[in-house]
Amino acid sequence: MNNLSGEERVPRRFARYASMSVLSMLGLAVYYLTDTFFVANRVGTLGLAALNFSIPVYSVLNGLGLLLGVGGATLFTIHKSRGETQQGNRVYTNMMALAAVLSVLGLLLGWLAPAQLASLLGSSGVVHEMSKTYLQVLMTFAPCFFFSNILIAFMRNDNAPHLSTLCMVAGTASNVVLDYLFMYPLDMGIFGAALATGISPLVGMLLSLLLYVLPKKASFHLCRCPLEPKRMGWCCALGVSAFIGEVSSAVVTLVSNLVIVALAGDVGVAAYGIISNVSFAVIAVFIGLTQGGQPLLSDYYARNMRKEERQTLRLCVLSALVLGVVCWAAALLFAPQITALFNREQEEALKTIAVSGLHLYCLGFILAGVNMVLAQALAAVEQPRQAMVISLCRGWILIVTMIVLLSRLWGITGVWLAFPATELLTFALAVVLYLRFGRRRGT
Repeated sequence: MNNLSGEERVPRRFARYASMSVLSMLGLAVYYLTDTFFVANRVGTLGLAALNFSIPVYSVLNGLGLLLGVGGATLFTIHKSRGETQQGNRVYTNMMALAAVLSVLGLLLGWLAPAQLASLLGSSGVVHEMSKTYLQVLMTFAPCFFFSNILIAFMRNDNAPHLSTLCMVAGTASNVVLDYLFMYPLDMGIFGAALATGISPLVGMLLSLLLYVLPKKASFHLCRCPLEPKRMGWCCALGVSAFIGEVSSAVVTLVSNLVIVALAGDVGVAAYGIISNVSFAVIAVFIGLTQGGQPLLSDYYARNMRKEERQTLRLCVLSALVLGVVCWAAALLFAPQITALFNREQEEALKTIAVSGLHLYCLGFILAGVNMVLAQALAAVEQPRQAMVISLCRGWILIVTMIVLLSRLWGITGVWLAFPATELLTFALAVVLYLRFGRRRGT
């Protein structure tokens, strides 16, 4: 196939790509919730706190994989749509080489400094030992996170959204099954939870190779070419929006943990663990939506089909808004039931903090997806600087500022309100930046 578009109508193409991508990320959402469920109900409140202290590292590993995968696949799509096959292969080769370098660094960090990493994330006492164990196992699988994300992103952008979805869903399904097996029949505790999490991207990576790359179905392959730092940097710039979108969860979790442990102790951190994992699940769905729209936007941009590009963006924004409202309403209506799933010991303090937190925190879902779509849309049309500004503001700068400022004004209630306040301010910024870009292009 020479390009992504052919004669297929925009709504149908969007539905095909977005549905497959969202479905694959729904699998990731299920992973977040089941992992939390098994740890909370098998290990208890302290295990839930340890998991929440460790989750930022998972987000960083997955975020780096998205940085390489989404960024490289975006440039690959642009080259492919212009008929530049060899340039696309050079992109793929350089991204795989960069992943190999990052893999070595990840392994060294996990093997040599897990205790220091656990301390840096804010854990102490019994929770620190659990966090150390989780992190050491997780970092051992760092290469799988990087290579799996690259392969799945390139498959999706190579007109194989169904196969990329299959590989990702299979990986997350294996995590659910192994979580149960390792934690119940084998009674491996927090070590088992980490092992199941690490095996998940390994399954996705192996399936990608066996079903698509090794049978030579792919239009991309490794080639003999020099390593090109400039090309690597441009790919990373195009992927930085996806990276920040994922890692923002880690930043929010880390800062919130440090603030909450001072305000409400380990029970407060455990309550936030419930809220943050619900948030991770919803954000995963939004990431799926943005990844579904990205190859279409890049293809239309490369072929100068501006009408179709605008139509795709409208569909992305509308879908994100509807999903955001639905997720907020579900959290509002079912907060007690959600909390009960992760509160085996029926701690009243945990229930009170988590329920009130869900009611306030989840307001941010209404605009979070729209902001992520606008950031990824700018990256998809080679505007990484504007995309990075939006992503940095919502993922790091504004959210950290809001957590610190509002927690001083209203305590733990301020922590919950920081997320919706950040998304509202980011939305205003994103609209301004996108309208400016549109005026420059004359669209």
